Amino acid sequence: MDGGTQDASGGRIPVLDIGPFLAGGTGALSALARHVARACRDTGFLVLANHGVSQALPDACFAAAAEFFALPTERKLPLQVGEINVGYLPQGAQMIRTSTIHANRKPNLNESFYIIKDLPPDHPDILAAKPMLAPNRWPAGMPEFRAATMAYFTAMQALAHRMLPVFAAALDLPPDHFDPDFRDPTCTLRLIRYDPQPEEAGDQFGFAPHIDTNFTTFLAQSRLPGLEVRTPEGEWLRPPAIPGTFVVNTAEMLGRYSNDRFAPTPHRVVNAGREPRYAIPFFYGPDNEAVIRVVPSCTGPDAPPRYPPLRYLDHRLALNRANFAHRQAQQAD
Repeated sequence: MDGGTQDASGGRIPVLDIGPFLAGGTGALSALARHVARACRDTGFLVLANHGVSQALPDACFAAAAEFFALPTERKLPLQVGEINVGYLPQGAQMIRTSTIHANRKPNLNESFYIIKDLPPDHPDILAAKPMLAPNRWPAGMPEFRAATMAYFTAMQALAHRMLPVFAAALDLPPDHFDPDFRDPTCTLRLIRYDPQPEEAGDQFGFAPHIDTNFTTFLAQSRLPGLEVRTPEGEWLRPPAIPGTFVVNTAEMLGRYSNDRFAPTPHRVVNAGREPRYAIPFFYGPDNEAVIRVVPSCTGPDAPPRYPPLRYLDHRLALNRANFAHRQAQQAD
């Protein structure tokens, strides 16, 4: 049974200074990898400090999110997501049916805006109608919104990619082991507004208990608390709330690569405050065509692979069909 929520992690979620690693310091990669491995074996969450991303970038992205969600509904609905999640997702349109953590029977109490790699309509991949790709849906008359969110997107993709050798080293692999699967990574920036959660919501959440389904997720610290992490013992913790840091968590694909050595951690969002809460998670995943295979350092005579090879695109398509109301309606037509 799940325990009560603590206000902080009590040291279970470490705060890691990655400056020496980013600067190429001698032994910094292996030292950081040891700390990351320890955290990934425990809660699957860690906090990155001294990461080199200017605070102006998340600040501007948070401001852009608040400005967008403050628009009247009639301006947001024309940007509503279509076959894939690009653009606006109204409140009540997502219920995590694939969660093995919690029997979710109610939609999440949030509205979202999804941004992916910014491809023009005449890009060859768009013209070829490659799956899970589409031009972004930008609000008219708000050029600063696009500029702020894409600047943040670009910086976070660079940081996520720079951390890739750390996760490889944490699994006792060569630092470049994952490079072939991340030549053209799938990245999504999701802007989220959580309204205050009514006491009578019961088992309805800002975001119901779930695991992330990509590789790693990077979350800028929000002004208001809300994120809660479930430990292996079933206790809910809040990560250290340190301004200017990023909360990072492992996700399902890293779990598959590692044969569950780095199993993804369940987490949820509860906005118990009296005002809206904003979040700007950045999701980093492999190429669509990458085939996720258990890595050699995580198998052996007593540890056979738990997972067959999986093309990441197939995984994404299945999740998109299962968890979103608009895709359910499309399949019913």
